[in-house]
Amino acid sequence: MRVWLLALFLSLTLGTLAEGQGFGVGYNQGWIDGSWGHDLTDRFDVSAWERVLRRTREGGGTVLRVWLLEGQAKEGVLWDGHAPLGVEPALLRNLRVLIALAEAEGVQLYWTLFDGNWQDHWAKGLDFDRHFNVLNDRYGHGALFRARVLGPILRVLNERPSVNYGFDLMNEVQGAIKAGCWPDRWRGARRFIELTTTFARGYVPTLRITASSGHHSASWDLLLGRFDGLGLDFYDVHAYTDSGRIKRGWFLARHARRRGLPIVLGEFGQKRRRLDPSLQAAVVRRATADAKRLGFAAALAWRLEDSQPHDLRFSFYDGDRPRPALNEMRAAAGLAPLPTAP
Repeated sequence: MRVWLLALFLSLTLGTLAEGQGFGVGYNQGWIDGSWGHDLTDRFDVSAWERVLRRTREGGGTVLRVWLLEGQAKEGVLWDGHAPLGVEPALLRNLRVLIALAEAEGVQLYWTLFDGNWQDHWAKGLDFDRHFNVLNDRYGHGALFRARVLGPILRVLNERPSVNYGFDLMNEVQGAIKAGCWPDRWRGARRFIELTTTFARGYVPTLRITASSGHHSASWDLLLGRFDGLGLDFYDVHAYTDSGRIKRGWFLARHARRRGLPIVLGEFGQKRRRLDPSLQAAVVRRATADAKRLGFAAALAWRLEDSQPHDLRFSFYDGDRPRPALNEMRAAAGLAPLPTAP
């Protein structure tokens, strides 16, 4: 009787996070390797996106996370000096193609609008000024951006709303705070998130909106309520650890449950920098099990394909051969293993 009551309690308290859809498995791709800042515009490669979507499904995934306005200059954005002028037609055209490809493959797309991580080697010149003005609505540039850039993008996403898994306003908000993108830090970040959420929901009422929490303070910032009260539809926390355990995972799940919101593990992977397929597989196995046990709605691994020398450890493929970690993702999705690279 006690065991039955405990099982009932857990199902009632944790089941709401998955919205009745079960545990979801997916991948981060972000951008196509070698085409950072160009993969949705002048270097759009249909075959590359087809391969990534196919591999997502082969790896047990039903969700692929894709970044939109990559790089310092914000891929696809047209500027008039400091002011956002509009969107390159190629971006909108290629988004329609990508959405159709995803629909045909049975994959939902998890969009990320901005990357919060302004890289240390990036100069803080014109591109940073544009970024800063949009985020802080200086000179009305935030309002212009929403009307001229975000609005047209959202209209395209609303053409096939069932393909949208979610919309992340900013990857790892903490990165933008550390880079000085908001003089008032979290107050400014929260203002941007709330304003942009309200705007986006007016264009795509069914779109599930969030802003992801990363860096070493990812779990604490969420637990401290810095993502609460902004109209978000779910929480997204990132975790890199060699143990595969989600730091403060029980508290994160409870925080989400008490607010009636799902929570996803939006990025996860090993912390150690060396290439170690065995460690990668162990981290994937433990992280997906931890997320599932805690009642997270989904776990999205970083990164499906990665040929960058400094990030090879994250890739689920060695050339055309999947690594053992891919089968751990398939197992989390309830699928049988595939032949893998030795």
